[in-house]
Amino acid sequence: MDRKIFEFALGFEKEGTSFYLDLASGTDNPLSKTLFYTLARQEIDHAERIEKFYSGVFSGNVLDVSERNLVEKEVKSFFDQFKAKRIPAENNLDIYKNAMDLEKKGYAAYSKFYNESKDENEKVFLKFLMKEEKNHLDSISNVYSYLSGTSDWLEKEESKVWNWMNI
Repeated sequence: MDRKIFEFALGFEKEGTSFYLDLASGTDNPLSKTLFYTLARQEIDHAERIEKFYSGVFSGNVLDVSERNLVEKEVKSFFDQFKAKRIPAENNLDIYKNAMDLEKKGYAAYSKFYNESKDENEKVFLKFLMKEEKNHLDSISNVYSYLSGTSDWLEKEESKVWNWMNI
């Protein structure tokens, strides 16, 4: 992996970890806490995979996406526990907008590196990171739409929303 890409990617994932930990600790909303702590754990996993890829320990398990739906699993588990209770409103929805902006920034950077790369292994890895950023963006967008009560959440295509959130 190109040193420039490695430094950006590792720095970006570290920044994301800190960002999500700060968001999680700064909110009282249990749904927001669940989402942001889960995203922080995934950013740590991404940093570890980036380190392994860069150091040449590239193998199939570096790109194993079996936990790709971890965010949805964690949030769904939260919902299953709180079905009978009312989930409180999030007082600061701007944190979701900032989180979506961060994920868009990551996707755009990885996409740019992907388009510039000549190395096939690097391209495979960058495509993996792009998919992860997209998954995070979708996760944040789903919870944001749910908490903000926007009617367009229910109008979105079922494949793009977590329809089990409609309790």
